[in-house]
Amino acid sequence: MGSGDSAKTVFEDTMIWEPAGGPVPVDLIVLGMSDEDANFVAACYEMARVLYERLPPRKNGQPAFTHPTNAAWFLTQAQAQAYVVAAGLLHDVLEDRVDIERGHGVRDAGQLDLLQNAIRGQFATAVIEASLRAGFPREIAERVVDVVSTLTRHKSDLYYKSISGIFTHSDLDIRMAASLVKLADRMHNIMTIENYRDDEKIYQCFKNIFILNNAKQLRNEVAGRSLDERMILSLEKAFKKCGKATFQALLRIDHGQDADAPVFKLITYLALALRKFNLEFNGLWKITSAKLGPDAPVYHVFHGIVNKYDNRLHHEEQKFQAQLDRELEYFAVTFRDLDLGEEDLRRAITYKDAMALREVIAALLYKEDYVIRGFECSRICRRGQNCLKMEANAQDVDA
Repeated sequence: MGSGDSAKTVFEDTMIWEPAGGPVPVDLIVLGMSDEDANFVAACYEMARVLYERLPPRKNGQPAFTHPTNAAWFLTQAQAQAYVVAAGLLHDVLEDRVDIERGHGVRDAGQLDLLQNAIRGQFATAVIEASLRAGFPREIAERVVDVVSTLTRHKSDLYYKSISGIFTHSDLDIRMAASLVKLADRMHNIMTIENYRDDEKIYQCFKNIFILNNAKQLRNEVAGRSLDERMILSLEKAFKKCGKATFQALLRIDHGQDADAPVFKLITYLALALRKFNLEFNGLWKITSAKLGPDAPVYHVFHGIVNKYDNRLHHEEQKFQAQLDRELEYFAVTFRDLDLGEEDLRRAITYKDAMALREVIAALLYKEDYVIRGFECSRICRRGQNCLKMEANAQDVDA
């Protein structure tokens, strides 16, 4: 292998996969597959295409079909098995079909449950019939149905609850496949958030951190076990690519600031404080509440960063807002000599959070033994009904 080939290999390992700006052609998605696999995936592609033609464009104006085809394309690049790629194409189909019916006036909870069951039955039949026509093994096609069902969010569940079904599934094969699809799904989502406000971008990135943390625990769990090596390698590749894409999304937030803007000085102080916190205290990664007073060192603004967004993801808006208010008050007192207005201080907090969460992702990617303890599906969901919308406001349990 020449030096040029070696450099290409290094770059391919390092590079962040770029999404396509529209639906990915089926020929790219089935690249390298056997005829039976390619025919089955192509049938799933067509099944998804027919549905997504009925849906409105995405927030960035791209056709709705752009998302599932990009997710499937990422899975192909991760060398995932054909049934996982098929699940990537279909991962939102059940939820989107229910949403269409809700738009037609179906609102009653009992009716929605009946509707979801009926749609799932129709979906399973369609997938199995597609497999029979393609000469694809029926038992593997049934696995596609199970993976998509696992990935489908029930309308009464909060985010954590919907994700827990993926990472706590009793069938390890389903857990691995669903995790791969979820990583590809979130990878594409995070790379197409240009129309969100910066604070909403951070929230979307934090969702990815939760997925990445659980995916890394799954990766550690299956390492060295007698499992399909291809599946393990695909999980490793998807984990790294999703992590890098999320890092890049956060990098865009705190590097979007003009160096001549007044708030840039404050961002510089915060960046140095973060380095101090990392090098001297190594406490950024803990789920702990922030104890922030007027005389606290600057690095204290990074303490409890995971807990801060954990509160928001659990719809505990009062706790999230309380920490945000403490930080704003601290900035106003500590940096009064910079003569910055409230809007600049709020922007600085946004950049600060992006810097901190970027460091968390770097640790997940490059510290082999590092995971955020207490931030796994199995532990988070011990909060019980707090993961359910109907009871979210009735619970007051700390992470």
